[in-house]
Amino acid sequence: MPRLMTDPDFRNSQEAELWAEHVAPINSLVEDLRAENPTSSVQFTAPLHGGTDARILVLLPAPESVNRPQDGSDILSTENDDANAEALATLLAEARIDSKEVILWNAFPWYLPSDETGMLKASRLNEGMEPASRFLRLVPTLRTVILMGKGPQDFWAKLSKKYPEALTRITAINDAAPAPLVSTGTKAQQASRLERRSAALREARNLVRPEHGRETLRRETMVRAEELGPEHLGRVVEVTDGNLTLHGPLLKAFQPSPEWRVTVTVSVANQRRSLGVTPDTWVRIYRGAGVR
Repeated sequence: MPRLMTDPDFRNSQEAELWAEHVAPINSLVEDLRAENPTSSVQFTAPLHGGTDARILVLLPAPESVNRPQDGSDILSTENDDANAEALATLLAEARIDSKEVILWNAFPWYLPSDETGMLKASRLNEGMEPASRFLRLVPTLRTVILMGKGPQDFWAKLSKKYPEALTRITAINDAAPAPLVSTGTKAQQASRLERRSAALREARNLVRPEHGRETLRRETMVRAEELGPEHLGRVVEVTDGNLTLHGPLLKAFQPSPEWRVTVTVSVANQRRSLGVTPDTWVRIYRGAGVR
């Protein structure tokens, strides 16, 4: 049921869970971005969605000032009380995509000034690239991105040129800009536009669903690299520096001093691979053991 944020109990539940494990790393980034640009704001990611476990990214242009809530936390969600969110929620439901499979982000994450309307300026796209690279490091399970309109499409092209190795795992799907399902044009034009949007979501769903009967490891928890200890040795972990991702049993985690990078050594295809990451990098820990 779209626009659930109008229900006080639902909104309160979302606000109460803003620091749940699966969204805490992303919302920590949001707080950092807010501090870096105190004249504007960035929306928190909704606990309703998949957070760090999401497999589908819906990339939007920029938050609109007209939709900024007057009370409560500012949350980016398909259940917000606006026509664009309602349209996206409806299409996701029709494509049989669960909200936990999805994460939303804006190419330009801060609210635009009220006098900036229409297509995102090139300068705004450039400003959004570094925050997006930080965001993508926190969601290593992403496998596809739905680009909602020309702005996000241009933005992703720029991002792919700057961080090609980091984005090779993510399949990009072009879609129309976020808009109400019934908007301008004839009924035939509206139907055609709706079908294109539905087709994009169905393609995303088919890309991320695992093969029938195939078992996959499920994340148990996340820890900072500096918190890795003897209890994690042999556990299957996943760690990324934004360009390279290592996935496999943890063999060693070495940090010479608190301010230095942590060297994480993982067994990948029976070979020792090491990656240097900052102490506050999030490491995913999976259920079960790899090697002992």
